[in-house]
Amino acid sequence: MDKSNNELAYASPHRDITMDFTTTSGKHLRIRVPLTLFDDLSLKIGNGYKAGCWIAARCNEVERLSLETIEQYVNMMARQICQQVTMPRIEVQAA
Repeated sequence: MDKSNNELAYASPHRDITMDFTTTSGKHLRIRVPLTLFDDLSLKIGNGYKAGCWIAARCNEVERLSLETIEQYVNMMARQICQQVTMPRIEVQAA
């Protein structure tokens, strides 16, 4: 993960990965990714580090939009990478 964006990732007891980071425009986001989805992204992209960077990059692409739109975009892109129609959802919240 790109540390210049102040990212922090940790596993929660709820079986998900939580990433806190600041976008390039200064928006603070908390991203929750189910472990099953994070594992799938890691396999498709290469490893966990790259998966975290990929998620952060997708959020930065649409950072000026609403939280709901960012969440929809990241989930749409994850479905494309994982080639799944239904899968656990990534949650985007203000940090």
